[in-house]
Amino acid sequence: MPPNSVIIVGGSIAGLLQGLQLKRQGSDVIILEQDPSKERHSHESGIQIGPSRARAYERPSHHDMSNWGCLFNLLRANFDGMASLAVPDPPGPKPGDGKVEYRSGKRVTGLVDDREKERVHVHFFDITTGEKGSLGADLVIGADGIHSTVRGLLGAKTRKEYAGYVAWRGAVPEHLVSKEAVDALSDRLNFFFLGKTYIVSYIIPTEQGNIAPGKRLVNWLWYYTVPDNSPEMRDIFTDVHGKTHPNTVSQGLVQPEIWAELKSRFLPQMLAPLAEVIDATPRPFVTKVCEAQCSRASFYEGRVVLVGDAFTALRSHLGMASEQAATHCAQMDRVWRGEVSQVQRDREATLYAGKFLLLNRLVGVFGLEMPWAVVRTVVAYLWLMIMIRLGLS
Repeated sequence: MPPNSVIIVGGSIAGLLQGLQLKRQGSDVIILEQDPSKERHSHESGIQIGPSRARAYERPSHHDMSNWGCLFNLLRANFDGMASLAVPDPPGPKPGDGKVEYRSGKRVTGLVDDREKERVHVHFFDITTGEKGSLGADLVIGADGIHSTVRGLLGAKTRKEYAGYVAWRGAVPEHLVSKEAVDALSDRLNFFFLGKTYIVSYIIPTEQGNIAPGKRLVNWLWYYTVPDNSPEMRDIFTDVHGKTHPNTVSQGLVQPEIWAELKSRFLPQMLAPLAEVIDATPRPFVTKVCEAQCSRASFYEGRVVLVGDAFTALRSHLGMASEQAATHCAQMDRVWRGEVSQVQRDREATLYAGKFLLLNRLVGVFGLEMPWAVVRTVVAYLWLMIMIRLGLS
């Protein structure tokens, strides 16, 4: 049976998918999100709509590309009725839905397990007012991303590492580039290999869900090798105000001279449509590519569960982050239905993570022409498959 009360830490895609599913099953759900803003910053990023997310929406299984902000607004509309330009008239609750709240600006500081009452208490404070609070629930879900606070509070053993390269990212409104460039990049994923660096591009809707030709966005990701702790790394992650960022330099904060120098080196090597799109990008941003893998998926006899990037953060090459989050939804649904135990579900999540962590890594090191890393990753993947087949993993 689904739990009566749930607290979800993290209000992005993974948290909203879990929250919406539990709401529909009658659970009362409170989401605690650290970001105080009502509208989350998506950077106009692309996102893959794969089979697991299609099942979450009870729609036919297929692959397509969307906009992170658009998907976020769609989920918020269905979770707590938040209106947006994407969903100006959100649907009301359905019969049997649980009560829900989405509380922004709440930073979690502690977890206390009450084993006798089989409840977990979550301590937090409001980052705007400083006011402290505490809530209790039958289940706590940690959906707070690669730098998970919940995972840290649990002291969960986690392997976390920088992949050795960064991802420059951006999106350009179609009307800012030529029709020829848009036509050349439409209706497919495009891969461009430039020798130890590569770029992926595809068309996505706007945050408002506009899919009309001429209104859409041309989205791209550029994987670029940067040694950790190098002068180049320091320069890239120092913003226009001189502040050094640990993981991401957001839109509008990238130093123009850093971006201009990178373009001057590589634009002459690119095909004309891609070069035009990248040159026309108004506000690129850059983030370190990392992966993280936690040794456990649940704690306190299943009363705390890690999902999405909080459990395993995959490299971004196959666009699997939200697909993994939706897979975790399907897995937890089977637990509520009594089809599998929490232990069995955790094993499924661990095997899924191990498989796709290696596949994403393989795509990255292949595209960046790292031959020894390719060999090591292929061997590791084959070994994992053998162990799974023998029932030893």
